[in-house]
Amino acid sequence: MHIVTFTDGGKKGEEFVHPIIDIGKKGTDISDPEWDDRLYREIEKIKPDVIHIQHEYALYNYNEDFSSGLFRPFFKWKVEAHTPVVVTFHSVYTVLDRLESDYMDVCLALINAGVVHEEYQKIYLPVNIGRLPQNVYVIPHGAKDIKPYENAKEEFGLKGKKVVGLIGWWEANKGFERVVKIWPEISKQAGRNVVLVVAGDARPGSKSGQMYKPKLLQAIKQSSAKNSIKLVMGSFSPEEYDKILSSFDLMVLPYSRASQSGNLAHAFALGVPCIATAMEGLKAEIENSNGGVTVPLNDDVELEHAITHIMKHEELRKRYAANAAKHVTKQIKWSIVARKHATLYQKLIAELREEFKPKKKENQL
Repeated sequence: MHIVTFTDGGKKGEEFVHPIIDIGKKGTDISDPEWDDRLYREIEKIKPDVIHIQHEYALYNYNEDFSSGLFRPFFKWKVEAHTPVVVTFHSVYTVLDRLESDYMDVCLALINAGVVHEEYQKIYLPVNIGRLPQNVYVIPHGAKDIKPYENAKEEFGLKGKKVVGLIGWWEANKGFERVVKIWPEISKQAGRNVVLVVAGDARPGSKSGQMYKPKLLQAIKQSSAKNSIKLVMGSFSPEEYDKILSSFDLMVLPYSRASQSGNLAHAFALGVPCIATAMEGLKAEIENSNGGVTVPLNDDVELEHAITHIMKHEELRKRYAANAAKHVTKQIKWSIVARKHATLYQKLIAELREEFKPKKKENQL
């Protein structure tokens, strides 16, 4: 397997890794207007049997073009290269706005297969794009088969503490400041031994993230319970990310908009139960796993009660943690998800071979 990635996603010379998509000073914006042609040419050299794109709008956004720059390589792979293309869509909501629905409609017309992580995302697609696509498949968001770092709490100065955690790129829709604002009451009710960890940073190049960052930092600074809040800032490596997650006893995802969350899947992989907003894939995954609880959208009272209740009842927290780990083992660990992808790849390759198979000449008189 070859991985074509951004220049900050791998080192030149690393086997089977091609870091060829530039990132400009703004961060996630793609700096070269011809990045899509460079992407096409690099993959043409690899000559893959299948091309699989992990799609997130911001990742492929050049000059606010809503990542429509992918349309050109999609078209060329279909018409010129005759290579099957799979796209996993990470932002698929029950209700898509006009740009999102148009984007999905065009993409699904150009590619061989679209992958979504939840069944409801497939069910609602026809309502959003106005037709019934035949090339959409449901494959769950995978999770690593990994054990928690044993000394994670000690490494972050949290030995003997019970940790509630927030982690990820800081954006307004994540709602992290809501937890910070209700933390004084949670700290009072749950006990002095409970600590809130806020980990992450604003994504470089994200205007909304850079605007949200001062708001979150100010909320922490002004909190009357700031002595029980630990800030861990940075863009984390996979190892750092796993260590931070391993220090959590409970993770909170108080999002106001999300289709699903990789953070949720990774927390489950490390046996960390979660509290999440009762919406979209967050709600579906919590209910499927029983690895935590959901709270109503923007309801700080219920959010405060849920965090306090779980942190005060250790047996309940452990039960959710065990359920989360079991869900990974039975449903979403990478070996299971990989087999489902491999089956899809084989199907697409077989269909392409059948399409271009030389046709037998009919007997001529």
